Amino acid sequence: MDYLFDKILKDNFSGSGKILLQVQEALLAYGRSKKKINTEKLLRQLDVLEDHFPHFALLFHFLHALRRFLGKEIFTDIASFTTFIRQYQTFYEHVQQKAAENLLRHVPLSGKNILLHSNSSAIHRLFGVLAAKNISPVVWQTVSSPANEGWKQAETLKGFGFEVHVFHEDAVSKFMDGIDLAVFGADLLWEESFLNKVGTLPITLVFRHFNKPVYVLAESRKQISPTKTGRRRFQLFLKENAKPPGELSLTPQTDIAIHNYYFETIPLDLVTQVFLEERSF
Repeated sequence: MDYLFDKILKDNFSGSGKILLQVQEALLAYGRSKKKINTEKLLRQLDVLEDHFPHFALLFHFLHALRRFLGKEIFTDIASFTTFIRQYQTFYEHVQQKAAENLLRHVPLSGKNILLHSNSSAIHRLFGVLAAKNISPVVWQTVSSPANEGWKQAETLKGFGFEVHVFHEDAVSKFMDGIDLAVFGADLLWEESFLNKVGTLPITLVFRHFNKPVYVLAESRKQISPTKTGRRRFQLFLKENAKPPGELSLTPQTDIAIHNYYFETIPLDLVTQVFLEERSF
């Protein structure tokens, strides 16, 4: 059995929503190529996948449901396997849409200058809703180093028809006079904090200094609890594997320790409001 997720494991640009979609598509393609699923071998591959993305709550939620479906059977028939994945996708298909509409009911964005950081499927959905409603804010998108996936989000939103400006997040203070608010996605949410791309905390602190609002757009699948998941699994959510050191160095370094990480924790008391599909807080 070839490893199903090699290409996904090399993806340093996509957010948790896009990674989940890629995983589901890989599993559906795998199902089309087989007569029966070898459950034991598949479960081992799922473990490798989760170990690589331990902090992606959406992926954890889906894999947890998939493991329960697979149960203890040695083989699983293709029809039920495919049906399970399709039903899961259908059930959560409109969650991001609902969260976006919830935010728009409370936060007027027409004519606003909005700072965005990193690359988030929730943000894509929000701006898809804005485009459909002919609401036209101006986008101020960070490059989002070191992977620079902000360029991908900038291209996506430009394709929707929005005016987009790109700058390095370290220069955010130079643009604060013209920026009205920030909207971030989130990979995890828990009682007092959320997890997002590095650079989110410094940007949030700059917005606090300038007394401008910061909003988080997410969904309930991204909420985790140490008491429900267990302390050990909660700590794994916060674990991050070091990323390629070459992203921070133009030339190979042999005598300098290079530390490259993508995620950080941001206290929720620095945030103006969090919007989920059914509620806000």
